[in-house]
Amino acid sequence: MDRHTLRRSSAGYTLVELVIALAILAVLGAAALPATSALDSWLLSRAARLTTTQMIEARLLSVARRDRIRLRVVGQGTLETVDGTGAIIDRRVLAGPSPGLVDSARIRPNAIRYNPRGHGAAGSVYLYRNGKGIRVISNFVGRIRRHGFRF
Repeated sequence: MDRHTLRRSSAGYTLVELVIALAILAVLGAAALPATSALDSWLLSRAARLTTTQMIEARLLSVARRDRIRLRVVGQGTLETVDGTGAIIDRRVLAGPSPGLVDSARIRPNAIRYNPRGHGAAGSVYLYRNGKGIRVISNFVGRIRRHGFRF
C-alpha cells in the first residue's frame, strides 16, 4: 500500500499547489504592468529620436543640394524625405502593427518643407502609442524640439 500511495502522489499536482502557482503568476503579472508603460515611453522616445534625425538630415540635405526638401507621412506612419522632383530620398517606418513601433504617426501641416537655405515651414510630427504621444516640432528656422503629452 505504501508503494501505491507514492505512485499516486507523484502523478500530478494538488489543488493547493495549483492555487499557489496561480497566485505567484498573478503577482508577477501585476508587477509587469508598469513595465509596459515604460516600454511605451521608450518606443515613443525612440520614434521621436528617429523623426528628429530625419528632420535634421532633410534640413542639411536642402542646403547641400540647394534644393527644396520635404518630409511627409505616408500611410499609417511611414516618414518619407522627398526632394524637389518628387523622388524619395529616405523612408522610415515608425508606426504599424509590428512590435517595436508606435501605433500611428501624423504630420501637420501635410508636409514639413525646407528651402535651399535650410529654413523650414513650421510643422509638427505627432507620434502616438497607448494613450501617450510625442510631438516633434520644427519651427521656421529649422530648430527642432520634442514635447510629450497624454490623451
